[in-house]
Amino acid sequence: MEAELLARSMTESFPRFGFGWKVLGAASNQLGRSADALAALQKAAALLPDDEEVQYNLGSTLHNLGRLDEAATGYRRALALKPNYVEAHNNLGNTLKDMGRLDEAAASYRRALQIRLDYAEAHCNLGNTLNELCQPVDAEASLRRALQIKPDFIEALNSLALLLNAQGDPATALNIVYHSLHLRETAEAKNIFVACAKHLHFTQDDSGIRTAMVRALTEPWGRPSELAQAATGLVRLGADIGGCVARAISAWPRRLAAQELFGASGPVALAADALLIALLDAMPVCDIEMERFLTLARHALLEAATVISADETALSFYSALARQCFINEYVFCYTGDEIKKAHDLRDALAAALQADAPVPALWPVAVAAYFPLCALPPAARLLERQWPEEVAAILQQQIREPAEEQQLRATLPRLTGIEDEVSLRVQNQYEENPYPRWIKPDPAVKAKNITADLLQKFPLASFKRSLKSGSIDVLVAGCGTGQHSIGTAQHIQGAQVLAIDLSLSSLSYAKRKTQELGLTSVEYAQADLLKLGSLGRSFDVIESVGVLHHLADPWAGWQVLLSLLRPGGFMELGFYSAAARRNIVRIWEFIAERGYGSSADEIRRFRQDLMESGNNADFGAALNSADFFNISTCRDLLFHVQEQRMTLTGIDEFLRKNNLAFLGFEIDASVLHAYMQRFPDDHAATSLAQWQVFENENPDTFSSMYHFWVQKVG
Repeated sequence: MEAELLARSMTESFPRFGFGWKVLGAASNQLGRSADALAALQKAAALLPDDEEVQYNLGSTLHNLGRLDEAATGYRRALALKPNYVEAHNNLGNTLKDMGRLDEAAASYRRALQIRLDYAEAHCNLGNTLNELCQPVDAEASLRRALQIKPDFIEALNSLALLLNAQGDPATALNIVYHSLHLRETAEAKNIFVACAKHLHFTQDDSGIRTAMVRALTEPWGRPSELAQAATGLVRLGADIGGCVARAISAWPRRLAAQELFGASGPVALAADALLIALLDAMPVCDIEMERFLTLARHALLEAATVISADETALSFYSALARQCFINEYVFCYTGDEIKKAHDLRDALAAALQADAPVPALWPVAVAAYFPLCALPPAARLLERQWPEEVAAILQQQIREPAEEQQLRATLPRLTGIEDEVSLRVQNQYEENPYPRWIKPDPAVKAKNITADLLQKFPLASFKRSLKSGSIDVLVAGCGTGQHSIGTAQHIQGAQVLAIDLSLSSLSYAKRKTQELGLTSVEYAQADLLKLGSLGRSFDVIESVGVLHHLADPWAGWQVLLSLLRPGGFMELGFYSAAARRNIVRIWEFIAERGYGSSADEIRRFRQDLMESGNNADFGAALNSADFFNISTCRDLLFHVQEQRMTLTGIDEFLRKNNLAFLGFEIDASVLHAYMQRFPDDHAATSLAQWQVFENENPDTFSSMYHFWVQKVG
């Protein structure tokens, strides 16, 4: 700040003194004031036309402002004045890379290295560029060379971890990024930790990784659901919980007494397991054997709550268990005697609250593990009492937050009517079960211009680069409970988001979560996307992932959305794959044969029967899916009232007919690496015909869905 004030004083006293403007530009840049820096440096350039540092700084400032063509010009002017200006060669490479001109960028980095062979930053940048050019061997060599020169080079460590993870070596990649995190914690390294860990099945406990996993789930470092299997596997390696799970599996389905289930250490030991508590709080537990242990633990909680002098030292574990039951929408099974006792305890709790009688702390905890407390007639009276913080956390989750959603429900505008028969059925499903019931938002990231973001995702794709700045109109069609719309608002620079859905329950959840984060750039409204043409609005970006395949005619719905997209605009879409859903179709046959309904009780019964049938080829698609472990997601996965499945051939035909450019799939880096090994000539990975061949050979490739971006040409 002091340097800026001195430089400004100098320019006011001597406005024709170019050095003053040069210093002012540098000082403004250091303070993050790129616009002020640009104005100062432009004056400096006019006064000092032969000063290569001014041209270099001007290029850097223009790059920061996203004016890439002008930035490249600035760097080239600096190089014309000083051909061996190594930093200018390197930064010109960065600019060209951001423009998608990867071969030119690589050449610029190599020129920098010809001047200074030990320039670690240029080796790292070259490695990243070669990786995007699908030259992983050379890319790895460049990154390792950077680390030989500069062993604690955070950016090179992170890049090497990403590369190795994409090549199918997540264990080595995790060790590298773990080292990076110890040197300096960065948002990028945390995100890479999640990307690596989600592929791992831990066989040995590691206190350092365990601690990092707790933070990854609680802060969080990425979407917690991505860590469900890895975190569960790591939890089970703990001595206390491992023994509990083993005893539960051995006894299943018999309910065990607490001492028999928990062993000598008792449930208190579980209350001290930070990773277990973090897992129970973050997402539905997606592991059959762990679910069976938790089912027995819930029964033990119920039994403990009925004892007059119950031990409350394990309240932390029991409270987390109750919160888990609410998160998974009470997906755990129960015996007839067990649910009768739960009903009796709920009645006793209600009576005690009505009579203003004392209530043991375990009572609301045990009831909350079987029924949502908001459904208890005198639930508000629970809020009038003082409770331990473990109980207070349950009351926040199960009483205060649902009440807030009910209040928000009345504030949501209705943009269109809902009259289509299929739309009404889908609406009813999601009114009963808002989807999905997520807990923690994705970590906030620095917002990017939409074009720059897509260039980073798809560096070799051919599409029109839009230079639009300022406000970007975005439509999220089928926003559900808001996880997608919130991510979009945070991720796209200048995004003004209209998020619509059929379900008021889902929208209320979404609005509550959005307000919790203090976001004001998302507008929620109820609407049927089939009628959005009546709004008279158009958008720069439209996102509709996992929505259109629930229409009677997905192609017609796509056409409606396309009519709202401005020329040159981008669209993000997600469709079910016919190939990947083949085993789901077999499970539908299992459901039909046995006559299961779609109520919560029927879903519980179906799940237990399916689990008893074993993890065979037909049923593995469901049993290995995270969606199987929650009532609403299981209903969405296997009991949806409407589903269509697509093929890449059909999607390709639609794109051609409607003049849409395919940019690429949002897909795991390891899958993209495998595709590039199979089809090395498709550098941009945009040939849907070849992707169809790849999917035929690897039918589980798109087990989630086809998730991709397109641009409206013209």
